[in-house]
Amino acid sequence: MVIYIISDGKNGHLSQTRGLAYAIEEQLAQKHPGKEFRCHELNISSLGWFSKLFYKGESGLPRPDLVLCAGHSTHLAALSVARHYACPCMVCMRPSLPAGMFDLCITPRHDLPDGFLGNAKIFPTNGAINGIHPQPDVPKTETLILIGGPSKSYKWDEEEVLTQLSSITSVSTTPMVLTTSRRTPADFVADVSKACPSIRVVPVEETAPGWVAEHLSKAKEVWVTQDSVSMVYEALSSGAPVGILEMPPKEGPHKPDSSRIARGLNMLISDGSVCRFTEWAKTHTIPQAKEPLNEAARAAAYILEHFPKLLS
Repeated sequence: MVIYIISDGKNGHLSQTRGLAYAIEEQLAQKHPGKEFRCHELNISSLGWFSKLFYKGESGLPRPDLVLCAGHSTHLAALSVARHYACPCMVCMRPSLPAGMFDLCITPRHDLPDGFLGNAKIFPTNGAINGIHPQPDVPKTETLILIGGPSKSYKWDEEEVLTQLSSITSVSTTPMVLTTSRRTPADFVADVSKACPSIRVVPVEETAPGWVAEHLSKAKEVWVTQDSVSMVYEALSSGAPVGILEMPPKEGPHKPDSSRIARGLNMLISDGSVCRFTEWAKTHTIPQAKEPLNEAARAAAYILEHFPKLLS
């Protein structure tokens, strides 16, 4: 099987398509040993819309059996390649084009209407697909803290975040490491280093690709700010207990997309998958989730079952 990943070069989007491609590779190896697998990433970030409309891939590559994409700017190029080679095209998001143009849309539930269960064109997932999975053989030696910033749904209240981190560090018996995101205000790194000197701070600008995945694999527990829903799902995929650093919601009407994201997080809280800081403060314990998320594997199994021509 040959898969093309049509990429806009953004790490978040690549995490989704790579995670799905690698899950397909793993299931092929288990269920169809001997089936060859190759994956090629094609970066179309420099192309204009007209070039994407007639994009046929790169010369010298084998013919694809499946085209994957994520990111609105990849849609036209991915559909063009799939049309040229007469193979399925699947998108790992809610597309900006009509869903019927794709063979399958692997879409987070929080991007879909409430109660939507999926259909032949839409496969709902619990959060965005990622390539994170449990590493039981890796010693769990640290507490990982993932910090976001201002968002559509939540205000950034640095004092409140620092207060919560101070409480956690006061009882923690595990070394703590913290990283930021592109949305984190510039002053936070210095402020958290001063308020919580026991926390090792690694700003996002100093992290190499795969840094978060590496540290998730050895995390005894993970704390994530309430705005960072994608990181919450990555943390849950690692199998570690996940705590939520609380942030105040914005006042007034929320945009539909942001309110769905907030509802998705509230569902995780209500079913016990994650633990709010205020609940943790009562016992100083984050309950272990029932089982790690593995949405990439679930989507891969669905694809191999419902698109049998991929195996021919």
